[in-house]
Amino acid sequence: MSEALHVGLVQMEISPDTDTNIKTFEQKAAALCADLRRPHLIVGVEFGIAPERIEAPDGPAMHRLADLAAELEVWLVPGSLKMAEPGGGFSNAAPVFDPAGRLAGVYKKMVPWDTDLEKGTIPGQEYLVFDIVEPQVRFGLQICFDADFPEISRTLTLMGAEVLIQLSMDPDSIPKSYRHIKFARAIENQAYYIYMNGACDYEHFHLAGGSLAVSPEGNCIFEAGERPTSTIVSLDLDRLRHCRQNGSWDQVAQLHALYDYAPSQPLAGKERKSELFKRTPFSGRGQG
Repeated sequence: MSEALHVGLVQMEISPDTDTNIKTFEQKAAALCADLRRPHLIVGVEFGIAPERIEAPDGPAMHRLADLAAELEVWLVPGSLKMAEPGGGFSNAAPVFDPAGRLAGVYKKMVPWDTDLEKGTIPGQEYLVFDIVEPQVRFGLQICFDADFPEISRTLTLMGAEVLIQLSMDPDSIPKSYRHIKFARAIENQAYYIYMNGACDYEHFHLAGGSLAVSPEGNCIFEAGERPTSTIVSLDLDRLRHCRQNGSWDQVAQLHALYDYAPSQPLAGKERKSELFKRTPFSGRGQG
């Protein structure tokens, strides 16, 4: 029998109020844990905790989420929040709690989006992977715009991630074709890809929903509509490891080839000095 990983997905409406958001997530997470499949991990959305109020790393919001993880005895990636930084300002941060309620890590968005909501965000500098034991699997975490940079997903994969999670707050003004990025990240890394987006109106824009679960071979396992919803997806870990060992579709072995023929990356870390940024329309930007 295949080893299954059950992941709870909470595509929720986002309120400007932190307490309202946490209450919504508490209710949805508790309901998912009553399911016969009982999730090993439950995932929320970008800014699904605190989109407006800057919260302390050891403040009431974080304690309340830690208590929820301990009460439900489940791993939680409850969404992201504006988290106060030691030197002032804030990051867009996604905490991870283990089933004992301990903080297992915090991922801070590396590539902020140019919106009023994220204005002033201090970019993160560190990658985050975390392991659960039953079933044994490693996750890699990123937030929204991070996914547009394949280097981030590939680095998480090289750190051992088998399931890539993306928390987002994407409006419906973004074309449907944008979803193809998620399928590409799954296929090129031979990883499960979980994309979580908010739903309903927030300020002047409408969140598109459309949360996804994609297989390592690019098959859509689940796709949500526009409305708030919560569900559980079951991921076949044996299939994932078969793909990595034998190639996707028993043919295309990207990760084996990466090991055998890893292409050189002469401009890695030197992007600002590349020929691209010397040309129009980037030539006016300062060279770093």
